[in-house]
Amino acid sequence: MAKFEVVAMALAPERHISTFVAHYRRRGADRIRVFFDGETALAGDFEGAEVIACDEGFWRDLGVSRPESVEDRQRAVYDLAYRQTASDWLLVVDIDEFILGEGSIGDLLASTASDRESVIFRTVEAVYSDQHDLSQEYGAAFFRRSYGRPFSSVLPYLLYPGCGGFFTQGLLGHDMGKHAVRAGLSGVEICIHESKRGGAPLSAAVAKTLLLAHYDAISLEQWRGKWDRRLAVQDTWEMGRKRRLQSALYDRARRLGAEAELFRRIYVVSGFQTFVLRCLNLIIPNNQTI
Repeated sequence: MAKFEVVAMALAPERHISTFVAHYRRRGADRIRVFFDGETALAGDFEGAEVIACDEGFWRDLGVSRPESVEDRQRAVYDLAYRQTASDWLLVVDIDEFILGEGSIGDLLASTASDRESVIFRTVEAVYSDQHDLSQEYGAAFFRRSYGRPFSSVLPYLLYPGCGGFFTQGLLGHDMGKHAVRAGLSGVEICIHESKRGGAPLSAAVAKTLLLAHYDAISLEQWRGKWDRRLAVQDTWEMGRKRRLQSALYDRARRLGAEAELFRRIYVVSGFQTFVLRCLNLIIPNNQTI
């Protein structure tokens, strides 16, 4: 079994970091580091994980000014974590992302061909049933899968009337997955969805038995808080066109007091929507506790 470390950058409440840490402890992580994108580190009990405040002193010790965009801050801390990795692999994820499936992460990484420098975990996105209490965190009933053409150019418009144009490959978040990088490689640039060397992606295997479960909306309140912060700070510079459209849609809904209605339209699936997606093998039930 391969040893692996987990790194994330987050600006999240203590309970979300605790959930993240507990999940990856159960998954066998040898080390977990959460770089807290704020001035003060959280003081909770995180099962021995390291929660590091990215304050002024942190960036000074790193020898750089605090990057203005969240994406550049992420790349900086991922690079630091990779350079300090003492395990066989570094798994790069966000605080709202978990590994779904019954297999062992360590076993999967150990079985990866030696000429593969990275392993990609494909994204599935948490969605809720129409019976769901929107205040319940991590209460997803299903995970919707990504899909390409011809479905992606038609199906979102049929399933989510008025909102189909905000979906990329059938998902609202990202469809690019996240990755683990083999330790000890030279000339590697640790990036958010895949790492590179000289601007070209590393040679990668795709995990077949494990998936990346992305809680793009942990709950209505968490989702509202996430978009409120993004609109206020404007430090997410690398959002794609459709993600920017989502931001504008949320901004309008917030001003009208219609956020809950918007949430239901895009993150809650009816019986009919579930039936259609299931027939196309584009949705799976959430049978696991994170």
